[in-house]
Amino acid sequence: MRIAVILLSLIVPSIAAAGPALPNGYDRAGWGITVAELQKQVEIERAEMTDEFGYAEHLEEDPDVYFRMTPKHERVEYYFYQGRLYKVFIIYDRVYFHTRFYEDLVEEIKKSFGEPHEIYQEDFFGLPIRHTRWEDATSILDLRKGAGFIYQVRIDKAANRNKAKAQTKKKSI
Repeated sequence: MRIAVILLSLIVPSIAAAGPALPNGYDRAGWGITVAELQKQVEIERAEMTDEFGYAEHLEEDPDVYFRMTPKHERVEYYFYQGRLYKVFIIYDRVYFHTRFYEDLVEEIKKSFGEPHEIYQEDFFGLPIRHTRWEDATSILDLRKGAGFIYQVRIDKAANRNKAKAQTKKKSI
């Protein structure tokens, strides 16, 4: 009995510290949904780098990206790998959103999912990009600010790992 109490005292705090699970996708578009399934829910267009904007993840390899604009002036980009949703970018237009908005969004996300897993800054082609990142067993929520934009990036960890492995394997051949 005493061992069970000790084990529970070790397990319960770690579960509580993990916080609530992150969303598995965005809005009604859950991880693994197909383009056809998404098109039944929202009006989307295919994103091409020849468009005025292209898509946010410029280093994306073999992208299959669709997007829509929301009434709140957000550009939502849906990234598919092997025909399934694995990443979503929500891009907040700099005309409507500002630095204080980023800080407010961090606080709002903290209320829902607890403290971030990590906060760091990276140099991306000479531009500083700040990351505030939450993570659970299934998903990553990475709030980014830099290059004049604020991005909320949601990623399916398993699909992202599979895509990275496939790309590494393809490069090594």
